[in-house]
Amino acid sequence: MYIGGIKEHVLNREEVLVVKIKPTFNGHSFTKNTWLITSQNDSIQISKLRFYLTNFEFIDAQNNSIKIPESNYLIDAFDQETLQFDLKTIKKTNFKHILYKIGVDEKLHDAGAQSGALDPINGMYWAWQSGFINFKLEGKSPSCNTRKNKFTFHLGGYKMPYSTTRDVRLDLYNKEKYIIIKMDISSFFNDLSLTDINQVMTPGEEAYQCSLQLPQLFSITNE
Repeated sequence: MYIGGIKEHVLNREEVLVVKIKPTFNGHSFTKNTWLITSQNDSIQISKLRFYLTNFEFIDAQNNSIKIPESNYLIDAFDQETLQFDLKTIKKTNFKHILYKIGVDEKLHDAGAQSGALDPINGMYWAWQSGFINFKLEGKSPSCNTRKNKFTFHLGGYKMPYSTTRDVRLDLYNKEKYIIIKMDISSFFNDLSLTDINQVMTPGEEAYQCSLQLPQLFSITNE
């Protein structure tokens, strides 16, 4: 079947492709509540960093699209068990691109609270009106004029014009049975002054604007 010039394949000959997520800050690993310095010269500690990666898809050398059903994962930067998962895909090693969404798409939002990664018990679901929190970042900084100097970014909302679900498309280079995706959270703060913006907890313009930064946090690495 062809969609938009790309041929879709149904999974048949399955094998496992391992995906590893590597959270970093300015290219270096970091731990919970470590003091870090942003490009805006804000000192910060990150206490929580969680986000959804969903709807995985691969494009091969022949421009075939291989979609991975039910590929919905909740990543916690400080929980090693969530930083690696298996994707069942067909027996190919010539994938050129990997595609996925940061957040939960409208179809899953409309389905409401579910199980597994999408279970409300994970603390990533507001209510049926607002849906899932796609990206959650919490911490503190002396730059924040808030109670205990805390900053809170709960980016969600799936209704236009303020949808915060973002698409990512990355080029693949290695031919191994694993992919390492680096997530550099320092880039989130590149154009963000914590003195001015430090509390975003509802869908709307601010959440939408912050979500535009999310795709640039991700890249493929061999390390």
